[in-house]
Amino acid sequence: MDNEVYSMITNLVGNRIREMRARRKITQQQLADSASIPRATLATIEKDESNPSLAAVYKIAVALNCTIDDLLEKQHNRVEVIRRENMGRSESGDGNYRATTVSPLGNPAYSQQTFTLAPASTYVGKPHPPGSEEYLYILDGELTLEVAGEQIPLTEGDSAHFRGNINHSYHNTGNMAARGMVTIIEVPELNEH
Repeated sequence: MDNEVYSMITNLVGNRIREMRARRKITQQQLADSASIPRATLATIEKDESNPSLAAVYKIAVALNCTIDDLLEKQHNRVEVIRRENMGRSESGDGNYRATTVSPLGNPAYSQQTFTLAPASTYVGKPHPPGSEEYLYILDGELTLEVAGEQIPLTEGDSAHFRGNINHSYHNTGNMAARGMVTIIEVPELNEH
């Protein structure tokens, strides 16, 4: 790679990390702890004094709740369109729960999905890391959200928010499919120093 281009990229990454850290009002030590990298490594990346590994940049991006692309871009006023055929899809082993990821793929800290839960079925969600938040919105039908043993009935237009690291499940006891949207935000907890 041409030295001038390389220098521009490392300078941009260092500047973006420093800028994002300042906006969040966190110290280098807090970010380094959250990213599980030495503070000295973070300091040299921010000062453009090192050739950061992809692994280090990825860990920093996750700790800042952004993508690697966010650390490489100067402008954030672009529109990203995700065509239906490019959206991620998944379903439970029994096929009763089908989800489509409508948010950009590749952001480890943010995911938004629409889902359909078949009548008379249950989807057991997997707990997310501590600090995660989950937002549920019911588009059609009704279901019962169970969080840590508490059952909350939800119908069309209702929403619920809960800590994503808690055991949770969706139960559709009705005779029609329920459709909803779930947003998951995984925010790493920062150590206080």
